Amino acid sequence: MMRLSLLLLLLLSQLSSQTNPAGSQRERVLRLLDDYDVNVWPDQHRNSATDDFTLDLFLRQRWNDHRLAYEGGLPSYTIVDPQLREKIWKPDTFFENVKVASLHTVTVPNVLLRVSQNGDVLYSMRLTLRLSCSLELELYPFDAQTCYLHLSSYANPGNVIAYSWSAEDALEIDDEIEISEFDLMAYGTENRTVVTVTGIYSGLTAHFALRRQNGYHILQTYIPTILIVFISWVSFWLDPNAAPGRITLGVTTLLTLTTLAAGVRQALPPVSYVKAIDVWIGVCMIMVFSALLEFTVANWLANKLMIDSRLPELIHLPRWLAGYTGGAPKPLPGQPKMEGYGQTYIYYARALDRLSRVVFPVNFLVFNLIYWPYYIILQRAIA
Repeated sequence: MMRLSLLLLLLLSQLSSQTNPAGSQRERVLRLLDDYDVNVWPDQHRNSATDDFTLDLFLRQRWNDHRLAYEGGLPSYTIVDPQLREKIWKPDTFFENVKVASLHTVTVPNVLLRVSQNGDVLYSMRLTLRLSCSLELELYPFDAQTCYLHLSSYANPGNVIAYSWSAEDALEIDDEIEISEFDLMAYGTENRTVVTVTGIYSGLTAHFALRRQNGYHILQTYIPTILIVFISWVSFWLDPNAAPGRITLGVTTLLTLTTLAAGVRQALPPVSYVKAIDVWIGVCMIMVFSALLEFTVANWLANKLMIDSRLPELIHLPRWLAGYTGGAPKPLPGQPKMEGYGQTYIYYARALDRLSRVVFPVNFLVFNLIYWPYYIILQRAIA
């Protein structure tokens, strides 16, 4: 192990002597900084900062400082000493819409400061930023968002520091990048002017057009709620007098749907407008609650005595709808023989159940035929 270390040190020493023929890098940089004032910005005619962004995020700034120009030696010097870096003027760039920011420090601070012979300075750092983005959630989860990254000088006005992107393709994004829950549809950059009470500043903006993916919400929200609605329809096949079973089924499905809806709301910021997911859950709630109300009416009809009722005269019940068993019902004494007569309104209760078996699925199907095309087309339109 000791031999390996000594050999490595020897190789490094030889490499250092070969790459620094005009003296050590530190000595040359110190000579450049003898009369350097970090509080004085470079000459105005070359006063610009060029930034190059990736989603990683690497922030690269370039400017020219004639005081750092030199002759001879290497084409450029990389300054790794933090104390030397502090002595060189740097633009006071800040992110206007940042919430949390951190500089990567593993294994060393990810900062690069390189000075070229003509005085050009490259200042690069790797950052992790959490930026604010104003969300429009009316179409959630079929929404598309546009998020921005704004940066400018914090204290130096536009006549001191003028920002500009290095090129039209200054924003570099890996083609294989995957964003959780979103598809990156487009991105771009622009220069801008920031006007505040403290002055007029030069700034830059990068914008990202995102479209939300629907797969997660279909699996976690839409399919479970569809199954809950389907389960609530099982009560239509139970006898109108099977109160324990039908009540348990109706209440259980309603509570399950309520719990699922609460989980969806917790994942979203509280907003005052109706979202697409609210429309869906609201209609599912209505379907489940209506099935519970249908049982209440059917159970009431099945147990209400038919006394002096003119309902059979007003509403004729076909045999297939009333579900007669054991032949036609016998009328009470003094009543004419007519379809629908019985001891109670049980045949009307059965007819209501049989109608519900068709009406509820048809209404839910019509709602789906309107809901899905409407919101999917809107999402494609805004994205």
